[in-house]
Amino acid sequence: MEAKFRNYIIKNNLLDNCKKLLLAVSGGPDSLVMLELFSKLKEDFDLEIAVAHLDHMLRKESAAEAKFVKNYTEKKGFDFFAKQVNLPALIKKNNSSIEAMAREIRLNFFKKIIKNYNYDLLALAHHRDDQAETVLLNLFRGSGLQGLSGIKAKTEVKGIKIIHPLLEFSKAEILSYCRKNNLKPRFDSSNNEDVYSRNIIRNKIFPLVEKKINKNAREVIARNSNLIAAENKFLQKIALKEYNNILNKEEKNTISVDFNKFIKLDQVLQRRIYRHIYKKLNNNLDDFYLEHIREIEKLIQDKKTGRGIDIAADIRVEISYSNLIFLKKENMEKENMDKIKYEPEKKLKIDQERILESKILDINDFSFTNDSLVAAFDYEKLNLPLFLRNRKPGDSFKPLGMSGHKKVKDILIDQKVPKPKRDDLLLVVDSNDNILWLVPYKISDTYKITKETDKVLILKLKYN
Repeated sequence: MEAKFRNYIIKNNLLDNCKKLLLAVSGGPDSLVMLELFSKLKEDFDLEIAVAHLDHMLRKESAAEAKFVKNYTEKKGFDFFAKQVNLPALIKKNNSSIEAMAREIRLNFFKKIIKNYNYDLLALAHHRDDQAETVLLNLFRGSGLQGLSGIKAKTEVKGIKIIHPLLEFSKAEILSYCRKNNLKPRFDSSNNEDVYSRNIIRNKIFPLVEKKINKNAREVIARNSNLIAAENKFLQKIALKEYNNILNKEEKNTISVDFNKFIKLDQVLQRRIYRHIYKKLNNNLDDFYLEHIREIEKLIQDKKTGRGIDIAADIRVEISYSNLIFLKKENMEKENMDKIKYEPEKKLKIDQERILESKILDINDFSFTNDSLVAAFDYEKLNLPLFLRNRKPGDSFKPLGMSGHKKVKDILIDQKVPKPKRDDLLLVVDSNDNILWLVPYKISDTYKITKETDKVLILKLKYN
């Protein structure tokens, strides 16, 4: 088993450029065997090893398990990191599922250790049976080829580089190794409870399939996941090329692609692009299933600009003219800026990106410009002081050259301004809240420069 473990690591380049390795050890047979194997081979790979253990306080025996892992680790001479979290209380407070909350807490715990102590990789003890269970679980959830590829030997989640060095080992092999090497692992009693989806697959579905259909079902499914992973990798390469061809904008919380180009792609590639975008915005594919893809496809079939849907992980999908836009919720919940007073001929820093400048000129020194970030007004018509604010429901004014008022919302629609950007736009208003300038699209006809104008106020918006 030690030779097989070593060969798997070399074959998959799991420890390339790794000098400091963090092992997640619960005290169960899987993680204990992983710790034992690495301790025997650390000289071969020139590794500095440490162990991390998180006590979720879900079971009475959890404190004893933490103590067991600590003692075992210290006997090996490795550094040990531990944390105790009252998971039941957090679940109740946040109204979250046990699996989702536990996963989030674990990742944050590991990430903090890796960052503070400069570990290169995190090793998790998932094995071949876990792989088979994961594939079935993803199949039932409708997660496509990506999910059917199962657990990867090397991956990255939320900035954590993770390896799975036990994926070629069955649970039976692991338990056998424990017996032969006199290891005394702790067993999680909750694994026998058919409460979680994974436990039902492990305790109910696989025993029935192995008895009635194929006694080697777990091995076959795990082996097929490798074949699927290879084909998935090939298709993903094509999808990424198409994604780059249709990409309009990619920011931390917003991704926009060309709608007209996107709808010409084959559905297989479209669905891969959905997953790619979702992962970029959410850092993982958690909770993104076929039902969400079908919701997006229904939205696209309608082809109505301004329409949108909310999917998983607080991500919203919208059609905006020739754009298909994906937005993370934190980007959408930006509050309107407070009304800011502005004194002409002074420089005002609006935010980290925008600065407003102005000057007052005699009409003889003034000349018009086509720059949309510059606006000019008859100074003597203005009701000072001026203010800056975001738009409000019902805002309207008389745009230059028009005979009547028009809603700001309709102007922005005419200008094809994407819906997510509309609430970030600036309005310059007078002391009576009359709109002078919808930056950078329209100025008010009420304050325009005429033959009778003597003084001109020039406003200029600058970007850092």
